[in-house]
Amino acid sequence: MTEQPSSALWRFVEEDDLNGLTLVVDTPQGTHLRRIPPALPLPFYVDHGAGAEAAVHTAAATWGMPDFVFQQAAHAAKGSGRRELGDRLLLAGGRGAVVQVKARTIKPKPDDQEAAWIQKVAAKAMSQAKGTVRQLRMVPADMVNGRGRKLRVDGNAYEWIAVFLLDHPRVPDHAVATWQPVGMPAIALTRRD
Repeated sequence: MTEQPSSALWRFVEEDDLNGLTLVVDTPQGTHLRRIPPALPLPFYVDHGAGAEAAVHTAAATWGMPDFVFQQAAHAAKGSGRRELGDRLLLAGGRGAVVQVKARTIKPKPDDQEAAWIQKVAAKAMSQAKGTVRQLRMVPADMVNGRGRKLRVDGNAYEWIAVFLLDHPRVPDHAVATWQPVGMPAIALTRRD
């Protein structure tokens, strides 16, 4: 259990079917339960990487956060090319999360190879998140939220966290994502999380 600022206590409960997860929130007004279904498979006709990013955005906006989920209005100039500022940003008050989505687009290999691949993309995701924050601190950018409203984001106005979000059909049990420190708190999640 983790204590939340609202003095509510929350925890996840695994259900019998292995795919079920229930969020249990204990508040002064009573206990509230929310069933968290597994992530739906992506449609077969979409590019898996872009589809995973879109699914993350849609899920975050659908589950009550369209005002806080942002994507870049236009890619930032970077040398002779363009740079994407995070796959998604979550912004609320003075806190910001840079979400980097990585998807396994081929049939998984043996567990040791999958764990190595996850390690590689986790490091890449964290490097990208660090670059996004660095860029936003140097040059503010226009971001668009889930309701289509534009916000000018100055990276200096936020306390940041990096989020590596993995879309993978079968994460090996022993796989643990690690990375070099990126100068901000960081977390790894699966798309289901």
